[in-house]
Amino acid sequence: MQRRSFLKTSAAGLGTLAVANPALQGEQPAERLLDDFARADSLHHGSAWESLNPGYWKIENGTLRRRLKNYGDRARRTGFPYHYETHQGKKMSGDYDPSLPQGILWRRDWKLTGNYTVSLQGTFHSKTSEVPDGDQAEWKMYQQGHGVAGIAIGGKNLFEGYGKERNTTVLGWRDNDTLSVVTEPKPKRGKAAQKPKGQREVHAPTLAPGDSFSLSVDVSGEVNGPATITATFTRSDKTVTLTRKNVPRRRTEGFIGVAGRGLIDFDITQVDLIPGENQPLNIGISDCCACYPLGDTLQKVGDQWQVKFVSVFASDGKLAELRIADSESPEGGWGQVPVAGSAEIVNNDFRRNTAIVTATLPMSPADATLYYTVWKDGKDVTSDARIGTDACGPGTGFVGDVPSSGTYVGCLPQLRAPYKLCGLSCHAITSGLQQRTDTGLKILGGGDDWQVRDQPTVEAYKHLEDYQFQIMVWEDDVWYMELVLYPPSTDDAYKVVANSIFGPTSRWQMMRHWNVINPGDHDYGMDDVKGPEQILIRKQDGLGQDPNYMRRNFQIVHHLVTGAEEVDPLANPKKWRAWKMPNRDFTLGIVDARLWRSSQDTSIWKDWGWDHVENPYDRSDPTRALLGEEQFAWLQQMIRTDAARVICLTGLNGLHTIWTGNQKSKTAFAQRDRVAADYAGWVKAGADRVIELLAERDGVVTVYGDVHNGSIIKNKEHRLIESSFGPIGRSGGRAVIPGFGPSMKDFDGRELNVHALYHKSYASPELAPHEKGEPFYWNFLEMEFDPSKPDPGIGLCIRNMIDAPSEAPRGGGALNEVASNSGRLPTSTLPPIKTLPNADVRFVHTDGRPIRGTRSLADGTVPLKGLPDIQPGTQLIVTAFDGDHSASQTITAS
Repeated sequence: MQRRSFLKTSAAGLGTLAVANPALQGEQPAERLLDDFARADSLHHGSAWESLNPGYWKIENGTLRRRLKNYGDRARRTGFPYHYETHQGKKMSGDYDPSLPQGILWRRDWKLTGNYTVSLQGTFHSKTSEVPDGDQAEWKMYQQGHGVAGIAIGGKNLFEGYGKERNTTVLGWRDNDTLSVVTEPKPKRGKAAQKPKGQREVHAPTLAPGDSFSLSVDVSGEVNGPATITATFTRSDKTVTLTRKNVPRRRTEGFIGVAGRGLIDFDITQVDLIPGENQPLNIGISDCCACYPLGDTLQKVGDQWQVKFVSVFASDGKLAELRIADSESPEGGWGQVPVAGSAEIVNNDFRRNTAIVTATLPMSPADATLYYTVWKDGKDVTSDARIGTDACGPGTGFVGDVPSSGTYVGCLPQLRAPYKLCGLSCHAITSGLQQRTDTGLKILGGGDDWQVRDQPTVEAYKHLEDYQFQIMVWEDDVWYMELVLYPPSTDDAYKVVANSIFGPTSRWQMMRHWNVINPGDHDYGMDDVKGPEQILIRKQDGLGQDPNYMRRNFQIVHHLVTGAEEVDPLANPKKWRAWKMPNRDFTLGIVDARLWRSSQDTSIWKDWGWDHVENPYDRSDPTRALLGEEQFAWLQQMIRTDAARVICLTGLNGLHTIWTGNQKSKTAFAQRDRVAADYAGWVKAGADRVIELLAERDGVVTVYGDVHNGSIIKNKEHRLIESSFGPIGRSGGRAVIPGFGPSMKDFDGRELNVHALYHKSYASPELAPHEKGEPFYWNFLEMEFDPSKPDPGIGLCIRNMIDAPSEAPRGGGALNEVASNSGRLPTSTLPPIKTLPNADVRFVHTDGRPIRGTRSLADGTVPLKGLPDIQPGTQLIVTAFDGDHSASQTITAS
């Protein structure tokens, strides 16, 4: 029966959401058209639908059509070969089956109970039967019965599918000409467990190209008793049915959707629902997934300040615009504010509805807090309509004073000392949720209640505004590209990113602060991404992973973290960069300790002739590089020439070897250990060179994520301050090495003071256990740097993500230091120096070799008292530049 003209102008027909009408609550319509897909061609399935695999579908010729091929769709669920060494204990094979599991497209606004009927109509187009060169006939995708066109019921969340159908029942036509129960929850154990009875498969008509078909799933029975599921498939005048009885009601209660699998090409022309007693949910949709400012792109161009915003939209569009003002409610409304920047919304192999907008600010961000709104094709899309609706469950988190309607605007906090940064790392988006119970906070869920959630705990970031952060530092494992699935399309990859950092709470964090994003290995879609191996796996076929998958992911990551419009998929990304604040008194440096380091291979000589020598080429080999020559040269120049009085670096994941490797290993820090090799400190010679460099001056702090632990340490010899933070959703913190304590040596013998340790198992450097009733150790790092003082202040504090700033620090302590107590001790004293006020001051040898930079105070004095590594009697040249004038003088250290 054709009903495509029915309600074509309705909200449902446009692919948007049905809205419950209170005046009709007592009426139960016999049938509702959920969607007829009669809209323009698009890779976006429509806002009324949600999926972990949006790349399985597209809108084409007014139908919902399967997509059978995507860029990077042959990924393998594996890590680099190091995983095989530690997990499988065997050589990694280059052969694997890239066949994809089924994808489900769920209807957002109908979560059903009781009895109902869902149906669809469609057209069969073709089936891929020939095996292309290079593929293997044994792969699942080429087997009869693998292809599926079906209906899904019983979904407990909108992201079941792709092998994670723990609650879902899928019934549909398969290309072995059967109507089948494709997927069904596992029966509960025990004699008393209620188990379905009846048919699992019946013969069904063959579909030929051009054949129309219909499929329906009817749930009936006593509401308080078991359900009967009847699936009906029709081709022309031939109909078959399949019946399952004694089905537990929990299996039929939940979201409904459509399912596809394999290489059969079909479209769906409409989906209908007889809802029974059910009413649609109130679900808000945010078409702007996020529009976040990349703080490290802030620069002064002529007399104006400009910054890049990364805008990601849920659906197609043409033009993104930003309006920026110094008030949240500008006079005349936001529509009267001039456009500060605009850009085309782009779709291509690695971009999905993104726009990189370079915006011109109305004034220096050092002078005022600024606000912004996001416009798509002339419409203000800044607000988050999800907040305050059924789309926000208990896993959403709570964020300060955000209105329940979600009608906030973007914010660019004033960039003036003291600088307050928030360190965030290791965000996971699945499994249990910490909730308040009668016995306190407890993690609930998991198992059958697998879910994707915005935050891991209730009250997440409830007090975030009270910290008055200016900058969010998203560091290492920001979105875990492959944690839930190895996304087989660009659309799926962006869905992973959106689920991680564009949820209601994370979106608010990103759009109310400046952002720096420094990705980790998982963010590229494969664990242990580092060294020359990650270049090879993008360039070479037959290495056990889809090169297109890795190329695409590298493009996506570089695009989202730097705002690059075009990205070379084969080049090794040069994403080290430094962000100097407008007042030039603080610099945030972003480094990459993964992609430019030496190979972790230590067996090259053992394998090729020197097997009689134990570890002739080990991790401490002095030629090993951590940052690569070019990046190290850049860092060296920054440390020796940057005039900021305080420098914070992010991206050096564990210079000091205080964490163990694989806990199954007999050695705390084994040579051939993929976990230990992940730390920057595994490259001992490279880490030594970096530590020695950073300690050439005072006021340098290095912070990092990745290790799933919060810590604050200080090197006794070099007085270098290092801090780790996270996780903010993940678990599995690295174990500490033997001998860990308040005063200790790391694995390589460096003497350390440990100020704080916030670990899954420990609450302090003394390794004291957590007290009963404590929240799970999800944490962020509170950083404060104050270069406005004669001796700049440095403050580091680990916070649980539900903590208020008035509460005691986590981890047994904090660090509150002055810059002069960091860096190697001076070996010489400087005479009193006076020069241009508020100027960049640099010290160089008389032959031009740079030593370090600093800033003069408002009266022109230079508060620096001495220099390390400079012998008494050394002549130095001191230059100053205030932006307009320069001055130079010669001094002698004593």
